[in-house]
Amino acid sequence: MAPDGSVYGSRRLCNSIQKLDSAGGFVTEWGPYGTGEREFKEPMGVAVAPDGSVYVADRFNHRIQKFTSEGIFVIKWGANGTGVSEFDFPYGVAVAPDGSVYVVDTSNDRIQKFSVGP
Repeated sequence: MAPDGSVYGSRRLCNSIQKLDSAGGFVTEWGPYGTGEREFKEPMGVAVAPDGSVYVADRFNHRIQKFTSEGIFVIKWGANGTGVSEFDFPYGVAVAPDGSVYVVDTSNDRIQKFSVGP
């Protein structure tokens, strides 16, 4: 849940992210399928930072994308691999109170931690 009470969810098979207000009403949606900015290949985890930023684990693109609370693209990082900042099907993402980003790197059997900016 976002600081303003909004809720974000991934629509994995629709390759999109939806934002709902605190009453459950539709606010916005972004996607669709693809490899560019604001595009996804089965987005899985969604996390909201204390500042309202939204992080998405973009599973088949092997990356994390960061957005504003309105869905404006900010940055992406990651590539398929086993090195630092590389992922093999990232499945989940979480943000700590200090802004650290944790990524569940499924097929690499690990969790990677990133500071506010990778």
